[in-house]
Amino acid sequence: MKSKWIFLRLSILSLAILVVSFAALWYLIAPRLEEFNVYLAWVIRLAMIASLGTVAIGLGLIVLSSGTERDFLWPRGEKQVTVKVLFPLNIVLGRLLGISKDTVRSSFVEVNNSLVKASRKRIEGRRVLILLSQCLQNFDCPHRVTATHLNCKRCGKCQLGEIITLKEKYEAELAVATGGTLARKIIVDTRPSAIVAVACERDLTSGIQDAYPVPVFGVLNRRPYGPCYNTEIDLDRLETAVEFMSNGCGNAN
Repeated sequence: MKSKWIFLRLSILSLAILVVSFAALWYLIAPRLEEFNVYLAWVIRLAMIASLGTVAIGLGLIVLSSGTERDFLWPRGEKQVTVKVLFPLNIVLGRLLGISKDTVRSSFVEVNNSLVKASRKRIEGRRVLILLSQCLQNFDCPHRVTATHLNCKRCGKCQLGEIITLKEKYEAELAVATGGTLARKIIVDTRPSAIVAVACERDLTSGIQDAYPVPVFGVLNRRPYGPCYNTEIDLDRLETAVEFMSNGCGNAN
């Protein structure tokens, strides 16, 4: 099973559980509500149906767009509402089924990337931001790059020098963040039209949601020495993602 289908199938199962839960809740409270006020009962019923309908429509469009990588997404908020509702349920459901948090998060990143590729005609590559996590820099380097990447001496002890060269090639913006708060500030200050983000599963999933509606292509880092320490990145995959976001077309995998 492809990675993205883990998240999609969990989402479908989570939606089914929500429908059953809402139906059971309504069955329990409906008699008392109707005795109290018939009109209030109808309002609550319609609100429940509308909520489930929004999530169901959003999930349907996500599955269709992600599965085909063709743009069926509406330029509205169904995708974001669906993700906000189903993502935490998917984490819990995944744990019950023996699927780790990082596996679910990684699958979500793959789904997001598929949706970005599906909506490539909407991407304006005028101002692409390459947003990196601080742990890509060599831990012992005295030239900290969180203030500015210009501090990098391109000594070759980490991959930042090669990433800066990539940034220059595609005339993109580049920033290094120590965490989610700084990353959000960088996005607000830079106001990019598209983002290529490099981080771990946890930071990517939260960053993708926080950056909405700016499209984010997520690239997972590699952690040969453990989390948050001298991490690495597949430079070919990073370049493919940057080229895709810069051009609004291509085949970012």
